[in-house]
Amino acid sequence: MMPTDWTPVRRADGEQVGWLAPDGGSGRVLPLLLTGTQLAPAGAEAEAADLLPPGLLPAGEPGQDWVWQPVVLVESCPTGCTVRPEWPAPGETGRAVLPVPVGDLLREQPPEG
Repeated sequence: MMPTDWTPVRRADGEQVGWLAPDGGSGRVLPLLLTGTQLAPAGAEAEAADLLPPGLLPAGEPGQDWVWQPVVLVESCPTGCTVRPEWPAPGETGRAVLPVPVGDLLREQPPEG
């Protein structure tokens, strides 16, 4: 049973991604994964919530620091599709939501240059 003073953290679609738990009497909070494992040192509530995995990330024009990597199509519908890394790094849980049609956001090969 989860302690009653833990606050659930949910992403925009309502799915729970973690917890915020009080850090003793310090007034600070701990970001916790769904399993209750501490994610990072205690911090302010807003900072702690920002550390929890966001789940679905909106994808747009690739940024300068983006690196091409293979992805797997997780879900597709007429209004969008969801992809995840084909071989995610340890701890990487991100998924991206792409518009349909995806245009150049999905490429079979890495871009040249």
